Amino acid sequence: MKFRKGESGNPGGRPKVLGEVQELARQHAPSAIAELARLALKAKSETVRIAAIRELLDRGYGRPRQAMEVSAPAGDPLDLLRLMLEEIDVIERKRTYKQVPKEPAAGQALLLGGPSSAPWEISTRGK
Repeated sequence: MKFRKGESGNPGGRPKVLGEVQELARQHAPSAIAELARLALKAKSETVRIAAIRELLDRGYGRPRQAMEVSAPAGDPLDLLRLMLEEIDVIERKRTYKQVPKEPAAGQALLLGGPSSAPWEISTRGK
């Protein structure tokens, strides 16, 4: 669902209850961090200590980035890019074909070529 320019998708803003809950949680943050530090040092369970240490590090330094392995078929990378662009073009044409009426009403503008068409590719039928 698209909104008109200048129109908000959430005119009422965030719910006030959410802000109140966040504020209450933030009031307890110092004691929660202190408890995590205590658990990280003194918990009997190694699992609890590791979990507390992880939480402390995540809050202090942010979560570590996840590595992703990406592999591409052998050959020229530009060939792969061309293939991907062709696939995107086919998908766009199918989508556009479903949206464009076969016979527009008299005087109705018809956009040729889909959403990426240049403005000069507009024609009118029935005028």
